[in-house]
Amino acid sequence: MDLNKLMELPANIGQRVFFVDGEEKYIADRFVEYMKKKHLKGCVEEMNLHKIEQISDLKDIEEKIVTLPFMCDARMVVVSDFIKIAAEMLKSKEELDSFIGKVPETTVLVLLNGRVDKRSIVYKFFKKKKLIVEAKRLTPESYEAWVEDFIITRGVSITKVDKKYLTQQLGYFNKERPKNMYDSESELKKLLGSLNGRGTIERKDFEGFLDTRGETNIFKLTDSISEAHTALALESLEILCEMGEPEIKILFMISRHFRQIMKVKSLQSGGCSKEETMKTLGIKSDFVFKKNLRYARGLEMAAIGRIMELCMETELKCKSLSSQKRLAIEVLICQISGVIIDGKQR
Repeated sequence: MDLNKLMELPANIGQRVFFVDGEEKYIADRFVEYMKKKHLKGCVEEMNLHKIEQISDLKDIEEKIVTLPFMCDARMVVVSDFIKIAAEMLKSKEELDSFIGKVPETTVLVLLNGRVDKRSIVYKFFKKKKLIVEAKRLTPESYEAWVEDFIITRGVSITKVDKKYLTQQLGYFNKERPKNMYDSESELKKLLGSLNGRGTIERKDFEGFLDTRGETNIFKLTDSISEAHTALALESLEILCEMGEPEIKILFMISRHFRQIMKVKSLQSGGCSKEETMKTLGIKSDFVFKKNLRYARGLEMAAIGRIMELCMETELKCKSLSSQKRLAIEVLICQISGVIIDGKQR
């Protein structure tokens, strides 16, 4: 699919600085590839493309941007997570102006940022300068078009009805744990590879192949436990076990769930903003953050600590028991419910 169908490309053909804002890394990476083809075509890429993954000082960037291109009209510098150091070292419009002013006409500077706080001085500066390129998550219509294009360009067809169902199965718009486009690309490649040369995708090809029931029931389980709905939690556990989910994986997800709640509570109590907390913990969904925050606010830290102890004790039991892992998890669910009921924050 053409990049301009995934994002709005800059209209200014002479633009040399690009502040990429948005959590969809797949689109950000496609933009970098687009710029490479546009400015470094026919050039020695190894000599004219410099990627900066980690930076500790602005001088690391400035030294690279003033270097002249090698046998080429332009040189590209791509900086990852620029907002992190910019927020620490560029505190005013004047400092930002000075930094941008150092970029010569022979350098193309691409600043990758992920999700950015729109209230920050840095974002407002680049927004006013019209240097922002958005690599944001796709709308349902754009995502469906991308899926269709991905399939058709590989010589495979799919009906409109099955295509719509497939896009739902891929989980890109899952509220609990939204997938990204790299996840979708990986699943689509596996699906196409499973066709064994057939030129048409049918529903039977991806029903079960891209089954999200296990993931959905894991969330039902952890939510039911967090709300002390013991009967619902035990029912979800039974469904997961019948689907063949390993008990150790289920236990891991329960432990991970409460560890996340503990971290959310700790960071929020320490004064971290919502955005800082989500970035630190890698939470991409507002829905998940709000839910974990609600659970965190409803429990004392001591109660969460006791739940983590119970999870570790159960893990030890599961390692020593060969046939009673499920029973151990059932006991754990009942124990956690008791802790939650007794440890509700007053």
